[in-house]
Amino acid sequence: MKRPHDNKGEMLRAFPFFFSQRFFLAFAGVSLLVLPVHLYDPSGIFLPPVLDAILLIIALADYYLGPPAESIRIERPLPFPLAVDRANEVHLEVTNGTGRTVTLIVRDDVPRWCRTDRLPLLSVVRPGTGTRLIYGITPFERGDGEFGNIYYWVKGQLGLVWKRGQCPAARVVKLYPGLSLIERRTIQIRRPSAHDPVRAMRKGGEGTEFESLREYVAGDDSRLVHWRTTARKGKLVIRQNRVERSQSVFLVLDSGRMMTARVLGKTKLDHALNAALLLAYCALEMGDNVGVMVVGQDVQVLLPPAKGRGQFGRILDATYSQPARLEEPRFYRALSGVSSRLRRRSLIVIFTDLIDERASESLVRYSLGLLPRHLPVVVAMSDKEVATVAEMIPATRQDLYRQGVAAEMLDRRERLLAHLTSIGVIVLDTPPDEISAAVLDRYLEIKTRNLL
Repeated sequence: MKRPHDNKGEMLRAFPFFFSQRFFLAFAGVSLLVLPVHLYDPSGIFLPPVLDAILLIIALADYYLGPPAESIRIERPLPFPLAVDRANEVHLEVTNGTGRTVTLIVRDDVPRWCRTDRLPLLSVVRPGTGTRLIYGITPFERGDGEFGNIYYWVKGQLGLVWKRGQCPAARVVKLYPGLSLIERRTIQIRRPSAHDPVRAMRKGGEGTEFESLREYVAGDDSRLVHWRTTARKGKLVIRQNRVERSQSVFLVLDSGRMMTARVLGKTKLDHALNAALLLAYCALEMGDNVGVMVVGQDVQVLLPPAKGRGQFGRILDATYSQPARLEEPRFYRALSGVSSRLRRRSLIVIFTDLIDERASESLVRYSLGLLPRHLPVVVAMSDKEVATVAEMIPATRQDLYRQGVAAEMLDRRERLLAHLTSIGVIVLDTPPDEISAAVLDRYLEIKTRNLL
């Protein structure tokens, strides 16, 4: 969502002051006296204009004799990045050095592609420090956001004018993607529910790493019986395992032209990055090593797998500003060297789209090189619009042509997906707006089934 151009705000910034509502009401009231004065005393027709002129002089005096705007200081501390698609609070610290209580209107110059709440701010500020003004900002595009200066207007003592001031506060802040989705999904994962995927994958007996021993209950897998302990205690005891930790997950993001298409206001790369960040966060929380690669014509980002919470911050910093480029992705530059970089068997998740036949064939060819040492998963984002066009009833010759092209694209896509599946690649075909949940669920399934 693009932030609309604020014509009123730009116009107000161009003038050192503007008249208040009180001034215009007084001016209009005096001007309305023209008609009754003319009817009852034609010689007094000049009285209202004179009164208006006096009112204007008083307003100018209110501007020059009012509290100096330079005595107001406003700072915007932003020690943290802002999250895309989530309401963030911005604090403005106000210092009033005028020695008197003043009324302020404050406008902040926020980055493009942001929606703000409660701006402009109207506040009565007492002398001294400690006044904090708060407004909300929701970015809709990831990358580097540029804040400008802070503009404010001080109300004159007579309330007839607003005097403009400005505080230099330009700075660049990081706009991180995927954090709101991570927060919602983390709450869902940690909720003690029977439908919780993480809890489900920790049921007794599943996994490969030993966790503890417990007494046998009806329904337990007899293969998990710990015979030595059973013989010593004289009753059945089973081995309780947990899902193996410290496995490796490597994320490959296609940033080529196929990922520039927009769905629900975001590029396909945006959707893929959100899903990759959610997967990275959850995998790191479960003790896995996670790395990332962004590939276009060249490898744009390469971060080897590592574990720990610090790794998630490194992944964010490396990927948050990566754009989708109008270029062909060269998967051979990415996938041909993956096996040599990853010393242990890894889950390699490739986020792409299977529309372009040439790039897709390259993906298929180099996916073969990952098998059987690694487990590749290709996440292909389907296009609902193409499917809708392919299924519609054509009304014109042009519609018939469009339907034919869409049907051919879907048929080629199905063949590529079937080919990938036939060579042992796990394929996940999902719409971009459902990709995050689908990828995380597939990862949890792979962990549960010990496919790594």
